[in-house]
Amino acid sequence: MLTSLQQQKLTRYFRVLDVDDDGRVARADYERVAENVRALYNAGKRSSHHRAIADGFLRQWEALRVAADTDGDGAVDLLEWLHYWDVVLADNALYLAEVAGLSERLLELFDTDDDGVLGADEFCNFFGIYGLKASLARQVFLDLDLDGDGAATRQELAGMVHEFYCSDDPAAPGNRLFGPLD
Repeated sequence: MLTSLQQQKLTRYFRVLDVDDDGRVARADYERVAENVRALYNAGKRSSHHRAIADGFLRQWEALRVAADTDGDGAVDLLEWLHYWDVVLADNALYLAEVAGLSERLLELFDTDDDGVLGADEFCNFFGIYGLKASLARQVFLDLDLDGDGAATRQELAGMVHEFYCSDDPAAPGNRLFGPLD
């Protein structure tokens, strides 16, 4: 069963994914995020790079829809979302399948200079595709950059992601991976 803190974090994540703020996560939200990534990379709408990114986001959406859209309305509301994560976080195999590669995907998509880490500007790009402010991204990045070296490594990202999903410590820096909790 999700703890109160996990519910807060997952609700924040839901709100980040709900790009159009209609209280539901749907295909259009994932399409908009994919379009924002296309714009970030200045890729042509018909380029293979954009198609690969868009296909990846749409596969994520379809997997979420199949697993979480229990009422069959073509979208995932907050209650469905929280139930989905309650099931995922209670099953280690599901957790690993859903979350383990997240830090790798973050690096693949946002490590624009291919140095193997995310710097502050690259982290701002991550926030930006969801329509979040750069000033918020910079503050969150500073909070997450525990060693103060100006970069988030694969290991640091994996730790942040794990804290976000699993930690019940209110002071865990990873809690703020998607911004401050409401």
